[in-house]
Amino acid sequence: MVVDTSALLSVVLHEALGDWVAEQLNSSATPCRMSAVHYTETLILVNDRRRALLPPLQEQLQRTPIEFVSVTPTQAEIAAEARAKYPLNLGDCFAYALAKDLDLPLLTLDRDFRRTDVRLVVQPGFHRHARRPR
Repeated sequence: MVVDTSALLSVVLHEALGDWVAEQLNSSATPCRMSAVHYTETLILVNDRRRALLPPLQEQLQRTPIEFVSVTPTQAEIAAEARAKYPLNLGDCFAYALAKDLDLPLLTLDRDFRRTDVRLVVQPGFHRHARRPR
């Protein structure tokens, strides 16, 4: 399973769905992987929002079963194609690319993935083709 920044942040920042995400991580039948791009994004966002959590987070993540994966040229190409095809930001393009390249589902809380063709692990009530509120 590929882990998106939105999912990991929900656990780290003790957000509403953090317990649900932690349960998914702990019960995953496949190894959990995260792009190095998303690891960077996670560190930046935690530093911006709750700086005091950054050192314990880095230590904690080194002990988790999440494998941090370097970006390959193939993933860069998939990410570029995803940007042209879907309304994804740069970070999300790399989560999509890793999931597609490794043929793994993506654990996310980000609704921007609803219209993609990647397999998703999402919280109850997540509607794949629902329109985004304006």
